[in-house]
Amino acid sequence: MTQNSKNILLVSGSEQNVGKTSFIRRVIAHNASHKLVAIKISPHFHEPTSGLIPLHVTENYRVFQETDASLPKDSSLFLQAGAEKVFYIQTTDAFLKEAFLLVSEQFDPEQAVIVESAALRKKFEPAFFIFIQKKFETIKTAALKMQEMADVVVFSDSGQFSLDPTAITFDQTWKTKQDDYS
Repeated sequence: MTQNSKNILLVSGSEQNVGKTSFIRRVIAHNASHKLVAIKISPHFHEPTSGLIPLHVTENYRVFQETDASLPKDSSLFLQAGAEKVFYIQTTDAFLKEAFLLVSEQFDPEQAVIVESAALRKKFEPAFFIFIQKKFETIKTAALKMQEMADVVVFSDSGQFSLDPTAITFDQTWKTKQDDYS
């Protein structure tokens, strides 16, 4: 089973702490009636925390399902916001697509999916790609390339966003409310 790209919203950012998780939580809360799936992808390998149930563990990637909504980590925060299922992937770029496809087997291919990942856009074209950066920030060359691929660039400033996360909706595909008027 391969995940349907029209159901995937990808969120990336220029660096850490630009508001990706806060933005995603608001999108999840606004679209919770769709019983969406959230996926956090990290290039860093850490010891799993409580609530992470291992699904696939190899030397190249680790795939977990998050089950604990009580912790302050990103995957728990996605559950708190209303995601039906949350997965956490630790992988290098070389095995990102393989790990992502394994997670895609864990849910209905027609289900709405929101992914936080810096690298997935290099391997996969989602229905909608949002790039978040701090307002007035000068970003690195690698981040500029990601920014250029984005459907929308969102500027963040102290928890406020240039695009209201509630403007992102799922109706058979991801779009902004402004798309309804195009």
